[in-house]
Amino acid sequence: MSRLVFHFRSAVPLRFVTLWLLLGLPFLKIGAADAKTNGRFIATAYSVTGITASGEYTHRHVVAADPDILPIGSRIKIKWAGRYSGEYVVADTGEKIVGRRLDLYMPNATECKKFGRRQVRVKLIQLGAGTHADAKQADKAVKQDVAKDVSKGAVGNAATELDWATQGGKAKAAALAGTPGSTAATSAASPNPAPKPTTPAQTTPAPQQ
Repeated sequence: MSRLVFHFRSAVPLRFVTLWLLLGLPFLKIGAADAKTNGRFIATAYSVTGITASGEYTHRHVVAADPDILPIGSRIKIKWAGRYSGEYVVADTGEKIVGRRLDLYMPNATECKKFGRRQVRVKLIQLGAGTHADAKQADKAVKQDVAKDVSKGAVGNAATELDWATQGGKAKAAALAGTPGSTAATSAASPNPAPKPTTPAQTTPAPQQ
């Protein structure tokens, strides 16, 4: 029994296939970068106060990361971190912070111990360039985003629950100060209230003779 052999030739010229592959490579690289910088990380906390690896001073919303994964100057959102979920700037590194590890700055050791070690989820906002200038600019952007969220009463996006607990009262008071009701309250509390307008005295008509 004879065997039939069919030979197929591609209907798409080889040059178009090559072009498609070349155009697709940048998207493959972007996808690989997303997988590298986003997703699950192990987070701990540290309380060593001072100048970070970026040259910025330690403060809340500063996090240390592996520069091979999240370079200095990167802006990230951290979820699943409880009251510390929010927006952070990668401004520090650490000898033990290797791979998918994060170390959040907190001002005291007791707070760090309470935070412990937990799994968090990271979403990259902007990848840093690893420079001091980039870290400074990213830090400024994080602070602006936090301030906006606090003013709106939003928690867990950029601002953390801790931000609202410490700054929310001031923001609420400032908002109330601009309402019409506050003007009336200020006038009522004024030591020299404005005199009330007087009404003309009513006269009784004279009895008729």
